[in-house]
Amino acid sequence: MSRPTKNLLSDELLNAYIYRDLAQLEATIQDQKDNNWKNGALVVQKLDDAKDSIILRMGMERDDDKETLLWKLHDYMKKFTVGDGTLALDISLNDKQRADYIYLGEKLRSGGWTFNKGFDTNWDTFSLKLQALVTES
Repeated sequence: MSRPTKNLLSDELLNAYIYRDLAQLEATIQDQKDNNWKNGALVVQKLDDAKDSIILRMGMERDDDKETLLWKLHDYMKKFTVGDGTLALDISLNDKQRADYIYLGEKLRSGGWTFNKGFDTNWDTFSLKLQALVTES
């Protein structure tokens, strides 16, 4: 039995939220890098936004394989969490944390998680991009 169109649309909308938040994260990392990390807390906030979108998408998912990939994405992003996970606007990133975020930004950019590229929220295409992101080379 196929899924109703309504669910497919909501899935693609939730995929678009994840895409938007990852693209915003990439742009924010680049901006902070270009501006000598004047407000590193913005990067932490954008990471939290991305994790929230991932959690929302997982909560709406009924397919175990899709949920597994979304958990991999969440766990990958969680590795970059700074502090105790609560939003703190006075976070100061150390050199290693900045380097980790620069690496993440480069990985997002090279994987097409930017506003400069078109994106497809269809699960087949979207999941390939997710898989490439969470796989360490």
